[in-house]
Amino acid sequence: MKKRGFWVNATKFCREFISKPQGRLGLIILGLFIFVAVAAPILTPYDPIDDLYLAEGMAKPAWAKVLPGNSKLPVTVHTRLGFNEWQVASGEDLHNAEEIKENAFAIKTTPGEFSKLVHDVNYKTDPPGNFHFETRYSIDASEETTTVLAFVIVDPNGKEWRLWEKKIFGSLKPQDLLIDSRQLDLKTRLGLTIFDEASKVIFAKKGQYKVLLRAYSEGEPAIITMEPVAVNIQGKLHGVLGADHMGGDLWSQLIYGARISLIIGIVAALIAVFIGTAIGIASGYIGGFVDEFFMRLADVMLSIPTMPVLIILSSLIGKNIWNVVILIALFSWTSTARIVRSQTLTLKERAFVEAARASGASKTYTMLVHILPNVIPLVFAALVLLIPGAILYEATLSFLGLGDPTTPTWGRMLHNARSFGAFTMRAWWWILPPGLAITLLSLSFVFIGNTLDEILNPRNKERA
Repeated sequence: MKKRGFWVNATKFCREFISKPQGRLGLIILGLFIFVAVAAPILTPYDPIDDLYLAEGMAKPAWAKVLPGNSKLPVTVHTRLGFNEWQVASGEDLHNAEEIKENAFAIKTTPGEFSKLVHDVNYKTDPPGNFHFETRYSIDASEETTTVLAFVIVDPNGKEWRLWEKKIFGSLKPQDLLIDSRQLDLKTRLGLTIFDEASKVIFAKKGQYKVLLRAYSEGEPAIITMEPVAVNIQGKLHGVLGADHMGGDLWSQLIYGARISLIIGIVAALIAVFIGTAIGIASGYIGGFVDEFFMRLADVMLSIPTMPVLIILSSLIGKNIWNVVILIALFSWTSTARIVRSQTLTLKERAFVEAARASGASKTYTMLVHILPNVIPLVFAALVLLIPGAILYEATLSFLGLGDPTTPTWGRMLHNARSFGAFTMRAWWWILPPGLAITLLSLSFVFIGNTLDEILNPRNKERA
């Protein structure tokens, strides 16, 4: 019977909650943020902290290309040139080297002849920012064989820019190859000064470019095996929300920020509610000195300006996300304690509590078994209403530079935007999304909490 009654009450509660427009809207918004937080690795390929220099600083969103004045801005390129992306211009053999790595490829040279792999690029925009190519290669050849391997770009006028070249004697174990347009030896090879930007010189013209992997061997044939070439060209248009001052992807920071905000809000609220519930029940049921001590402590906590104290303590104990959570929780339990105490004062006069005391039940047993279950609805509503406050506290601390610098949060995004000129440059794609996200997530919990309070609070039922 108890189980059946529980399901009947739960069904009735759900129907009543769904009937409230505010509750429905809050659930929809919260569900969207939960989906984004869970699916973050699917929604973005970038790490919000470690992946930097993906684009030029403060690059605009890629879709801004359709706006006036942005049509010629270079778009960020992040791709991998594998087996299917290369064409054989000359060479004896090209095959997929799957036994080494998926989509790796190999070419067999003919002694005395150049072997070439070609990838065509149709470039139609202004010169990009820095670029780099990264891969891993190896050579299988006899000790008498000399192999020359080169990485070349040919511009629309047919001019060759030899970015990298190496002479190898015999075989070579797998080696990393990184070509960065900022490398001094690359600039020297191209005849540029240290102040020149190689990307601006190489991609100065619009038209058909060719990327060449060129090999030459003397002696016997050599087999050159290469993993897919990672191509990264920094443009002024990038991704869904553009890039920050370090070329970091703002979309990934926003997506992973949803995870952190939910975790901070929920954990801080849980700790605060646990403390507040314990104090509220003890104060209301035991009374006397216990009640007087905890209520005066609550009065003191309420009289303290929370944010200035959080700022001081955060700067003293260190910039760690869990320190922030604990500090927020320690300053957020008072409202829950007062609500629970008020309800406990009413409950302890009820007949079932009097009967428990008369039967010899201890105070601890009475509080846990008879009082606690009856205040749970109020506690749950208080929990939901505390979450947006915790989110706003964390965002404020991070905005002021007191958050964890190793954790992607919306407050940290706004802090970087303020510190590195986004407001001055009117980089709205950097400023608006985190602000709107904080507002919407906080509103979702406020809507849900108000609906829960309207349904579960006994005082509202008494007024009705």
